[in-house]
Amino acid sequence: MSKNTEVAAIYFPSWHDEPRRNAWLGDGFTEWDLIKAGKPRFDGHYQPQIPTLGYLDETLPENMQRSCDLASGAGIDAFLWDWYWYDGADFLNRPLNDTFMNLPAPGIKFALMWANHDWVGVFPGNVGETADLWWKGAVDHEEFVRMTNIVIERYFPHPEYWRVDDRAWFTIFRLNEFVNGVGGFVAAQDALEDFRARARGAGMGELHLNTMGGYEDYTPEQIAELGIDTVGTYGWTEQWAEVPPTEITFDYATWRENAEQHWHKERVRHALEFVPAVAMGWDSSTRVNQNDELVVSDWPYYPIVVNNTPEAFGEAVSDAIDFVEANEHTRVVTINAWNEWTEGSYLEPDSRTGDAHLRALAAAIDLARETSVSPK
Repeated sequence: MSKNTEVAAIYFPSWHDEPRRNAWLGDGFTEWDLIKAGKPRFDGHYQPQIPTLGYLDETLPENMQRSCDLASGAGIDAFLWDWYWYDGADFLNRPLNDTFMNLPAPGIKFALMWANHDWVGVFPGNVGETADLWWKGAVDHEEFVRMTNIVIERYFPHPEYWRVDDRAWFTIFRLNEFVNGVGGFVAAQDALEDFRARARGAGMGELHLNTMGGYEDYTPEQIAELGIDTVGTYGWTEQWAEVPPTEITFDYATWRENAEQHWHKERVRHALEFVPAVAMGWDSSTRVNQNDELVVSDWPYYPIVVNNTPEAFGEAVSDAIDFVEANEHTRVVTINAWNEWTEGSYLEPDSRTGDAHLRALAAAIDLARETSVSPK
């Protein structure tokens, strides 16, 4: 593992009281409420999931610092922060804005993944019902400029903002939502070029623009023409489209094999470098009414991954590191996720395996660094 290979874990900030959702869910709701209500749906199903450290409020500095310490101790270089912006205002961003960014020495970097998807009411969802739409993820050109000005002014100057090859990393979660929102392909090209120019003009240097999905509508050449630097995935959930509605479990070994084949296919297909994601697991059953029968359809009604042992996860991390070493410029691996408990994808310790997934991650990173030869 060359010295400039880096690992970023996705951070999901929904473990605190958020005033903007209280109108729907009541004062004090957090997604810990869904976790506490989880029930096993089949023999051996790990529910309820129990966090070893407790149902912590992430807005408290001591809790955030503990997360940073655990992550950096496992070899994670940065939190790739799910960052939400709806109707012209922050949503779920208080743990970043008020807590992480004010830590004296977090010991870990951070970057933004603009989570520009629609926000719907699945707290929990009901099988057979269409979830209420709270906010649209797309923004028009004027709002994109206003939003990215805030990104440039508020986040990029922070000393812990993550830079890869000295470029500030910024992920657009859904590329098609961005393109359609700002007014089409040409408008999107102009918007991203302008974003880069405004960052440069503010003294922030160059950007690294990454996307994790929604780019299937465009050719590899078009994606490059838009000004995107790298492509990747949020995790391995693109596989669920092929799973029958009655297949409520999915084996981690098959999930991993399919994902790794996808990495290599995407590397061949794209003109841009591919950033592999490693998924720890998946179980979004806590986002579903616990009295409803489980079915497989669109999110959050996805299969539950089984046999996602720490050992298998560590092997997947090693494979991703090996894969990314062939990239000429961008040697980054992303992990889904640090704390996505309501999707069963988290590295924080739980009552089932303790900190074994963190230790497996650390071992994979340490082994890669010990055995690698830095590129010439």
